[in-house]
Amino acid sequence: MKLNSKILVTLLFCVVAAVTIGIVAAEDVTLPDGATYVVPDGFEVQTDDDGNTALVKDNLAIIVLASDAKSPEDAKKTLESKGYTFKSQKDVSGFGDIKVFEQSYDKDGMPIYGYVCEVNNIQYIVCAANTPSDWDVSDNSNPVNILIKSIDTSNVQTE
Repeated sequence: MKLNSKILVTLLFCVVAAVTIGIVAAEDVTLPDGATYVVPDGFEVQTDDDGNTALVKDNLAIIVLASDAKSPEDAKKTLESKGYTFKSQKDVSGFGDIKVFEQSYDKDGMPIYGYVCEVNNIQYIVCAANTPSDWDVSDNSNPVNILIKSIDTSNVQTE
């Protein structure tokens, strides 16, 4: 399955949060590339049989993916091709050395934010679905803010 398809499948997985998903207790999550990130307080780590991982708290779902998108424009094109309606994009950098672009989308009336970020020359996309109306990623207590700042690439194997 191509990465672009995985993004769509994982977003849908987050929104639906099917009953068949198993709950895993963890403080850190390891991505397939070896990078890790901290699970924000109060979030449950949920995985499915295909290895997709979501962080869920109340109605909010967050996923993190290593990405082959070379730019925020690449990520935008991918999501638009999957039926997401692009609303806006802005540079929300303020995460130390991590450059972050916030892209706002709508999918069937649900707000979805995609955060395209680069950590140590590795691209990641952090998606938040069903965000509250007062969502502000620049707030230090925002779970995506906490997560992005915690991405650790020291165990990533480069080819």
